[in-house]
Amino acid sequence: MADEGMYKEDAEKLAQQMDNDNPMIDILDIRVDPQAGGYVIIAYDNETDEEFTVDRYETWRERARETGPKLVSQLVVKLKEKHGRKTAVIQGEWVEVPTENYPDEICDAIANREVSGESLLDIEPSTGDADLVEPGHGKPGDYGFDGNYLMHFDAEGSRVWKQIIKLANFTLTDQSDLLHEWRSLGFDIAPEPLAPMVEPGSDEWGEADVLEEVRDRLLDISEQGYGSILLDGQTNAAAYAWVLACEMGLKVIMSWTQVGDTQTSGFSGLGYSELLHYRKVEDSL
Repeated sequence: MADEGMYKEDAEKLAQQMDNDNPMIDILDIRVDPQAGGYVIIAYDNETDEEFTVDRYETWRERARETGPKLVSQLVVKLKEKHGRKTAVIQGEWVEVPTENYPDEICDAIANREVSGESLLDIEPSTGDADLVEPGHGKPGDYGFDGNYLMHFDAEGSRVWKQIIKLANFTLTDQSDLLHEWRSLGFDIAPEPLAPMVEPGSDEWGEADVLEEVRDRLLDISEQGYGSILLDGQTNAAAYAWVLACEMGLKVIMSWTQVGDTQTSGFSGLGYSELLHYRKVEDSL
């Protein structure tokens, strides 16, 4: 695709990926452009108020790099009216977080008697016209959004929800026995392992071959609407997957388990960490 224009099927798949990557993008048209040597995508960016053309995957990747990975977790709100009352419904799936599992930044906000992160009214001013917000049945001015966490805080107390994110299992281990645990952490995981089984030292698997296989699998994952990958497996495949996933706007997750109390933690069960974007690692040098 880097040396010639896109076929219609390629353009349709890329348009779907663009829609998954950034909810602020509207796909206006997919049509043949003789100068591009194939099909192009005409799109509109509601955030920057501009129309733009994408003639190949690399064009979209470069634009996504410039706008940054923040596009993955933006809120989408729809206003509904019934019996004269307007409700702002925050789209997507949300799971309520138990008080003992609140992240530190939300605990700090509660201690300061304020909402954490960015105010819902600042993110989506139209919610100011609503009487109530769902989830939570609260007032619009009492909500904040911080990462994947939605927080409601008023005089009666606080409630916190975590956004459910589609998680692809880019490891070599089936996760079927952990579906409930992942759900409680805010992830809808596809349990089947998707990482390639690479035989070290094999003539069949040179490093360029491993990179190509990882790239192709991640492209398929991104086209299916996943927002993140669970990463593990062979070191080279995992390293390539981390960089490529960041480029595609996918969050990269690593899991860990703990059984029973330790000297430093009373936690028992499944946990996870989100890896930094590789550009933050570059910036640290």
